Amino acid sequence: MLAPLVSAIRKESQKPGIAVTNAFVFLEWCTILMQQLAGSALWDKFAEDITQSDADALEKCVQPSSRPGVAHSAMVIARRGVRALVAGDITRGKAIGGAVQTLTAKGPQSNAKNIVLLGVFAGVCSRNKEAGPVLGRLKAQYLAFYTREIIGAKTTVPEHLASGLHDFFSAFITPEDFDKEVVSALEKGLLRAPEIVLNDLVTPLVRALPKEFDLSRVLGARLLKPLLSNTKSGNAAIRSGALTVFRELASRSSDLAAMELVAEEILTPLRTGKLPSAEHRILHSEMLAAIPKSETVAIKIAAGVSAVVTKEGNEAALAAETGALDECVKILISGSDDLPKAVADAYVKGLADKKPNFRRIWTLAAGENLLRLRRSDGGKSLASEFAKAIIPPLLIVYDEVIANPLAAAQNGLVPGALVVCSLAGLALGDANAHQLSGPFKKVSLPTHCLTVEPKPSFLLNPRVYSKLNSDEDVRWLYRALLAVFDHLPPEEDSPICLAWAQCLLFLIASVVTTPKIRQEVCSALSRLYVQSPVRVAGVIINGIWHWLEAIEAGSKESAAVLAKSDNRNLHLALQSICLPSKESSRLLGHDLEKALLEPQLCSLLVLSRPALVPRSNWIDLCLRVDVDPASLVKNRERRLLEEIATRTSPAQKVSGPG
Repeated sequence: MLAPLVSAIRKESQKPGIAVTNAFVFLEWCTILMQQLAGSALWDKFAEDITQSDADALEKCVQPSSRPGVAHSAMVIARRGVRALVAGDITRGKAIGGAVQTLTAKGPQSNAKNIVLLGVFAGVCSRNKEAGPVLGRLKAQYLAFYTREIIGAKTTVPEHLASGLHDFFSAFITPEDFDKEVVSALEKGLLRAPEIVLNDLVTPLVRALPKEFDLSRVLGARLLKPLLSNTKSGNAAIRSGALTVFRELASRSSDLAAMELVAEEILTPLRTGKLPSAEHRILHSEMLAAIPKSETVAIKIAAGVSAVVTKEGNEAALAAETGALDECVKILISGSDDLPKAVADAYVKGLADKKPNFRRIWTLAAGENLLRLRRSDGGKSLASEFAKAIIPPLLIVYDEVIANPLAAAQNGLVPGALVVCSLAGLALGDANAHQLSGPFKKVSLPTHCLTVEPKPSFLLNPRVYSKLNSDEDVRWLYRALLAVFDHLPPEEDSPICLAWAQCLLFLIASVVTTPKIRQEVCSALSRLYVQSPVRVAGVIINGIWHWLEAIEAGSKESAAVLAKSDNRNLHLALQSICLPSKESSRLLGHDLEKALLEPQLCSLLVLSRPALVPRSNWIDLCLRVDVDPASLVKNRERRLLEEIATRTSPAQKVSGPG
């Protein structure tokens, strides 16, 4: 009776064109048969056909084209069947050995699809203390299958197959096994078909290895030269794959002495000018940035790269080289007493470069290092000397932007002024940052950054900040806005406060703002809010009303119109100033007082209507901050009615929280 059923399942499951839903049904049938026949003579009779059918059906269910829910359920069902096979004390060894033999057997065609079920067997056995040793004795078959079917593949291996043995490598592999069997195969593969090995094959392998594995020797002694050789390939995918694999291996390397040799191998051709191609210099620089570094290695790389960047003529290569240099400076600022003089000289020369795009790269790099310096030990002479060297040329950039903001918006120098504005605002308000406060004393934030008449300053001019389009530029823009907040006029509806709010809302609402930066801006606004809830809420609420009025008026030069999003993302600003008690406690250390929250919520009664701010709701905002809307209406009825009357009158006027 079973023979026709098993035969039919086997015949249908191996057809390449069957639907995922049908494959899922066959997988369920295989699991049922495993559960019912495990340990019996019938299992011995049908084991090979059922196992092969199970492998075929499971692989079809977890292909990238399948829905995530289907793939997850398929893995759950497959594990259920395997658990039944390994449960029997007497038949366990025979069942596991037979299944592994069937799945790893070499056939006339590739059997790489079997790797998914092999991974399931490894995962189930690793969680069963009796089955684990049984499968451990079969790891030679696993490794032979992996090196033959995956590393030795003649075509690109799909992701679900490349990561199929994750549970095996995480539970059963030893450093000796990995070095002897897998790395040797990878070396050959990098020579034979690097486009296959480097295309998302090594990354899932490395991520599957136990966390305690140190891959320093594998990287330095075995794979570094093949990887460097592949960075010279004419195939862009191979070059990119070599960098990705290097980064993955470097992230799992902890022997700093071995990394010093790796750094020297990568740095030498860059330092000696043996890399005429900008693409090659970029790859070597990004590799240097990814290496785990000791102070000795950081000093060596910093000195070597400093000699290169001052002669660099390619913008993309300069960005990569300064990235590697910054990684070294970060280490040296935080823990070293030595910083090569050539490093500061390189920054000074770069900040004075005649090419605006090059100066922009250097200003962003200098800003990040000065920001780290402020957070480090303020008494370090090294930090102080570095700051004194690079701040003066930064101030020259700042003066150029102040003199002509619109021209600076075109040539890309505005981020330099934002860096100075951010750091000056932080340093002048921090008594511990004395190594920064001195050079910034001549910076007048209210005069230089917070003016709207007769012309808006570079910070508050929509025609300037709407030209910023990279995440780095926008990040410095919101840092600058937060740094000058304490210098805003006391009147929340003043033109300067409104312009400040428009800029911040632009960052939240603009269509060019990436989701990552939008989240950062909202988090920064929340941190600012808990420090001064009433004032921040007043400025933001007035700003949103002004934004809506600008949209209604169609003012083409306004931030609201330049954002090209109308009012779609404004609800994020409301949520940022209406924090759940858990979030406000995390940021502030205690809950916000209800006496502060209730007037703010009254000011949001009309504004938080979906017709004005989509995806906002007044009752939801009340509940979000743990205020009962019914009690609020009862206690502040008059204030709420005044808000309605003010906002719905023909001559409505913007006003803050009462």
